[in-house]
Amino acid sequence: MPKSRPTLRSAIAAGLAAPIIALSACGQGQSQEPDRDWREVMREDGLAAAEASLATRTQTPETSFALGSVRFLRAIETVMQVRYANNSGPLELIPGMRTNLPPNENGAFQPDFLERALEGSLEHLEAAIEALEPALEGEFAVEVQLGDIWLDVNADGERQDYESLLNLLGQANVIQNEDVPFDGVIRFDTADAEWLAAYAHVLSAIDEMVLALDPTPAIDAVWTGRRQLESFENFYEIRDPFFGDQDSLDTLAATLLMLDGVPEKTRTRAALEHLQLMIAHNRNFWDEVALETDNDREWLPNPNQQAAFGVEVTEEMAESWQGVLAELEAMLEGEALMPYWRTPSRWGAEEGVGINLNKLLTDPGDFDLVLWIQGAAVAPYLEQGRLVSRDAIERFEDSVQGEFLLFSVWFN
Repeated sequence: MPKSRPTLRSAIAAGLAAPIIALSACGQGQSQEPDRDWREVMREDGLAAAEASLATRTQTPETSFALGSVRFLRAIETVMQVRYANNSGPLELIPGMRTNLPPNENGAFQPDFLERALEGSLEHLEAAIEALEPALEGEFAVEVQLGDIWLDVNADGERQDYESLLNLLGQANVIQNEDVPFDGVIRFDTADAEWLAAYAHVLSAIDEMVLALDPTPAIDAVWTGRRQLESFENFYEIRDPFFGDQDSLDTLAATLLMLDGVPEKTRTRAALEHLQLMIAHNRNFWDEVALETDNDREWLPNPNQQAAFGVEVTEEMAESWQGVLAELEAMLEGEALMPYWRTPSRWGAEEGVGINLNKLLTDPGDFDLVLWIQGAAVAPYLEQGRLVSRDAIERFEDSVQGEFLLFSVWFN
């Protein structure tokens, strides 16, 4: 595994960006309609044109996987387009908001940019989930050249060098493993439709949770104050003693304001359902990929295969991941509790007092960070019962040699 680790980093170091790459595949010969090859459409005209082309075709498992994949990618493209139009900086926790983009001289910041971006993302993700249904029921094998993929960040319909997905990944120190040549081609098959559906649900859950916090008023309040401060000379020369720059402090202030209040319960409930569906699809993926006997440019292999970029998945890794899924599912169902620092229970204990996550997302209270640290906001969700197992996480972390986050992003 030591030689494989750099390759894994190259595949998923951009957080959720790398899983997004893998999903724009289309089967060869999947359409009976006379038309340009959809990959040619995507390469020359972009994702929107490719989506329009695919949507008119007979929805076989291959075309439905391709259409769902393109719509999934468009969710990320939409976030990046809104962000570029507003010339806003990276937001580490939100897919599509992490990558550094060139400055937009014509950008005009609007406080509702995050809300508009995530609403657009949700629309595309919902369409992707719907498009994938035939692919989940059928069998297919498809290939994709990652170099064909680009995101129309500036929305001008023309491919720029920085919009290439491979170039965007290059910002995350993408490294090619010299021991395993990788030509950029990945072959997806039936199990990968379940994996893609799982990712569409987890990104939908992220979008729903952020939107549940109603981000626009908080961003507007911080932005209004920022503009007043900028009217004073030498504002940008002042170094914040804690965060180093003005933008980081403003981001923190907006985040704390967003957390102050009760989230919209229809959205937190939707996030809960998306997370539960993510687990169901991810389990289906592992069941299906375990039956594969080929070894042909795999995206996420079983223990008898190898990923196209050279990383192997051991039996121990696959089995211990099932333990992680089981514990996450138990938390989402309210059957396992999350430890809280002001109760006698501690992380690693089998029984004690902890937070019922299902109850919290079903009927949320105030998310104010001060009340969460002190405990007043947590108290209504505390129960006596089984605590989430630390052993499952530790077994998985040991199996991936301490790279818990990287493999978790890859495994979904």
